[in-house]
Amino acid sequence: MLIKGREGISSLDLIESAIARPYCGYYPKLFQKAAALLESVVNNHGFVDGNKRTAWLLVELLIERSGYMLDIPDDAPIDDLVVSVAQKESRFPELVNWFSARLIYCQN
Repeated sequence: MLIKGREGISSLDLIESAIARPYCGYYPKLFQKAAALLESVVNNHGFVDGNKRTAWLLVELLIERSGYMLDIPDDAPIDDLVVSVAQKESRFPELVNWFSARLIYCQN
């Protein structure tokens, strides 16, 4: 499936800030890093379009590269979660709880 939106970066500084937030030292646990990354990329609006899609992709990469996976059904309404972040209905504490309940360590 190809998803096409408007192209471009509205602010490289906002993108860099959003990506750096999980690594600033305040978030030692992976579920905290994932919550911080999702919230920041969605709400900083560093891209002209696709901030929510990009945020979720970055969260998936963070989790996978950390040796974990999310325990969620294939048909889970992830877009509803990400939209709730954009609408400020789901904030950092709720996201921490959401990720904490679903992260599973993958043994090699």
